[in-house]
Amino acid sequence: MIMNKKKLLAFLVSSAFLFVGCNEDDPISPNNNETEISSSSEEDDCDSDECEVKSSSSKTEDKKSSDSKDDDKKSSDSKDNKSSDSKSESNSSSSTKDEAKSSSSADAPKSSSSVDVPAGAHAAKLADLEKNYELKIFDQTVYLSTGSKQGLVALRIQDELWLVTYTDFANGEVKFVDGNVGKQYAETDGVKKILEQLKAKDGFTLSFIVDKDNVVKYAVNGSKEYSEAVKASVAVTKGKISKAADIQNKIFECTDGDTTRTFTFFDNSYIVENAAGGKVAYWIGGHYDIQRSTLLMRPAYYNKPVYSMYAYSVGSDNTISSSNGETTTTMNCKVEASEYEYEKASDFVGEWQAQKDGVEWKFTLKADGTYELLAFEGNNNVGSNVERKSGSWEIYGYQLMMHNKGCLHPDKCTSSIHGQLQTGPIDKATNKISGFSFIHSDPDTPKIPTSFDAPQYE
Repeated sequence: MIMNKKKLLAFLVSSAFLFVGCNEDDPISPNNNETEISSSSEEDDCDSDECEVKSSSSKTEDKKSSDSKDDDKKSSDSKDNKSSDSKSESNSSSSTKDEAKSSSSADAPKSSSSVDVPAGAHAAKLADLEKNYELKIFDQTVYLSTGSKQGLVALRIQDELWLVTYTDFANGEVKFVDGNVGKQYAETDGVKKILEQLKAKDGFTLSFIVDKDNVVKYAVNGSKEYSEAVKASVAVTKGKISKAADIQNKIFECTDGDTTRTFTFFDNSYIVENAAGGKVAYWIGGHYDIQRSTLLMRPAYYNKPVYSMYAYSVGSDNTISSSNGETTTTMNCKVEASEYEYEKASDFVGEWQAQKDGVEWKFTLKADGTYELLAFEGNNNVGSNVERKSGSWEIYGYQLMMHNKGCLHPDKCTSSIHGQLQTGPIDKATNKISGFSFIHSDPDTPKIPTSFDAPQYE
């Protein structure tokens, strides 16, 4: 299959992973008890749309808690076709084990199909909201931030709480459900009240409307009583990047001792690869935004245990820093613009086939975000199957992301894989791509082919 010459050749990602021990100072590794990064200081200044105002929230000396590791357990098929979910083991003494769910679009909490609004009002869209609001929920003052308004929404109590979720914001609603949020928090009474609501069966929901006077209002858990959302002005930390657009479509290659971490930022998604000795040891992919001068990253795909969220600061001097509340770890980075074109998910929907080492492969990518991957030897029958995987998929920029929810060999099945895509030429008969290359990270056997073609019909 001939590839599109207008695109650069995909860089081959090694499928042989080098698993190394995690350094306790590693800002990516789940062994690091990572905590939030304060976004205000005495030297804060303002940009055009964020003015310097000191936070009204009091500071606390309580030790901050970073939320749970999402154990990267293997998926398995069951008789009722339900796949096993990975479990969440909290670093906080007050937390219990929960199901660890990702922030992928397929797994994001969905808003209700309809919502009642007062006469003359309409459900808000993310574009209707300001970047920051002050809200009163469960007798606590919290700050809601929407950042670049591409789906990552956060609740913040200064020096006490980050609560981050990825949402479609349908009908002006955002749901916070335990297991589908990123959490970093301190053990304070106010935080405990919010976490109690989060752990309820359906979590809690914030509904936003724009009333007849063009005022944004909100209600909690379906209440018919709406309160005005008060716009909040947030200080921008001097020397720190405060807008996601400033790192979008850029690659940060950062060094920390013998470890190299490569952060690739797409429009609202990211991939971080951690390498030692030139080999990728582990990787994380998910959604990101910069809010309150803090880079927030919510994992969705990963090949080793991860936290439910990560918080960093990105310096205007090309540094990426993390803090545990007492010390700060800073990585110096080389920054370059991404040279690859984004791919369209719709181009890959359909059936694809390949043959490698005597094994026939059938790869079906469905429009609903699910996939099925079959491998067989000889005739296509149950007895000849050598691999069968199913799960969810989406595209981050030019990368295909796959989360395996069912495998023929669950004890040997990697939970997630990713790989760079490159489309082949257009088939004149169908006006669709004739195939694609897929340079991926999957270490499983049999190896998934690195190119697929459209099936031929008589």
